[in-house]
Amino acid sequence: MMTKSKIFTFLAALLLICLVFSHASPLPLTRAVGDKATLTLPKLDGLVTFTQIDAENVKVNGVLKQGIDENDPDNYFIQIESAKASFTQLGISITPPSAGPWEATGPGDVTVLIGLTFSVLHNDDVLDSAKITQS
Repeated sequence: MMTKSKIFTFLAALLLICLVFSHASPLPLTRAVGDKATLTLPKLDGLVTFTQIDAENVKVNGVLKQGIDENDPDNYFIQIESAKASFTQLGISITPPSAGPWEATGPGDVTVLIGLTFSVLHNDDVLDSAKITQS
């Protein structure tokens, strides 16, 4: 299982990448507690939700209901733009053909994630991907 420091590091790196790719300005952020962003992964029958839980932290909930054929979390990855982490690093359990449900919390801003591409990979092959949308 992934340690809290690894989760924090991954989410902090993800936030930095989101800021770079979104061309974020130094204007005040428009995030509000309760803001949500979601994505649906149709090939994997998956749903991932990002929720702003306070001024500085985001909670991620997800589940993949099909398409996960191996019981080896080191071979599966979540990628948001160029930030990539294995299911093992994220603490996502696998029971073929599903993965999760999982939950993680870390620093972030839901509004920065909107419009970014979220992908699930098996080794280097993309199994499914979708844009993160505001909900």
